Amino acid sequence: MEDGAAAREAERWEGYVDWRNRPAVRGRHGSMLAASFVLVVEVLENLAFLANASNLVTYLMNFMHYSPSQSATTVTNFMGTAFLLALLGGFLSDAFFTTYAIYLISAFVEFLLRVIDPT
Repeated sequence: MEDGAAAREAERWEGYVDWRNRPAVRGRHGSMLAASFVLVVEVLENLAFLANASNLVTYLMNFMHYSPSQSATTVTNFMGTAFLLALLGGFLSDAFFTTYAIYLISAFVEFLLRVIDPT
């Protein structure tokens, strides 16, 4: 009887819980299935971001009448700013705040920027 309890205790990941706040068990939680889901979501997110960037170049050239070099520079600056702000937000959420607090701060900053310049 004690061997079965010790085996179940060895299967648990200490300090980790599932979404229902139950102890995480090695055979049921994690694995390559969960990792592959995260990887697929990341690939699709990057595809969507790059599709938006290419559409932004088309929009700037055709409707805003920017030159090709101006529109490419604008989109490059936009993408660089987005990636650097993501790194800054990740660092701040890991080091000082929670992810939710950083989300609220970034949403508030976006709101202020839209109030200042609503274009």
